[in-house]
Amino acid sequence: MHLDNQLEMSGSEIIHLNVGGAVYTTTRSTLCKYPDSMLGAMFRGDIPSRLDLNGHYFIDRDGEIFKYILNFLRSSKLSLPNDFKDYDLLLSEADFYQISPLIELVIQTQDESSQNKSHTHYLEIIEVRIGTTATMPSKNSRVKTIMIGRKDVILSLPMQLIGEDAIERLDMTNGMDYVELELNSANIRLRLAETLKNSNWELVHSNLSSSSSVKSANGGSLCIEQTYRDRWMLNLPKIKKFVTYM
Repeated sequence: MHLDNQLEMSGSEIIHLNVGGAVYTTTRSTLCKYPDSMLGAMFRGDIPSRLDLNGHYFIDRDGEIFKYILNFLRSSKLSLPNDFKDYDLLLSEADFYQISPLIELVIQTQDESSQNKSHTHYLEIIEVRIGTTATMPSKNSRVKTIMIGRKDVILSLPMQLIGEDAIERLDMTNGMDYVELELNSANIRLRLAETLKNSNWELVHSNLSSSSSVKSANGGSLCIEQTYRDRWMLNLPKIKKFVTYM
């Protein structure tokens, strides 16, 4: 059956469309929004169409994914759920309907999703205390604290914790994503733990290891080394994809 393509066709005409068993209701003008698309040609009457038993226009394609196609035709926006994964299927359907702006947006959104698929950050805080049986674990022991993580994540922490010169020191890392930063503030590991916890970070692993040795330079005294390792994790909320075609 061919659609009537005479001039009296009304763009506001209600259309019932059966796509792979899923029935949608829209208007002819919505389906013809992009005249060069397959839907535009179909509902101008340039290509033949089929009807189902209920008199609905029938297209033998994926009915579930068509809702994103139709929403784009209605709003020129590609709005996808946070957990959307069927980019290849959506791209295949957009290509079938030959909606060029939608094809471009699906490719763009898929690329952005691939780049931002990881929304989990990690920080590792290592504190090493070295002293003798006479000084451990008092403040007289020598303490070295190192933070390991992504540069941008470290720099998002309060400067009073990581040090006012942190930016300058990290600039010397040649743009590496993951860096090590030595922290010099007193009790920094515990102060960082409080800050991270209050910022929705989760302590996923904490470990203490000890070793000892006899140092002749210290009169044969026993030297003790204690290493604390705290691993923190932050799960960032996924960003809902909402892209507009201009």
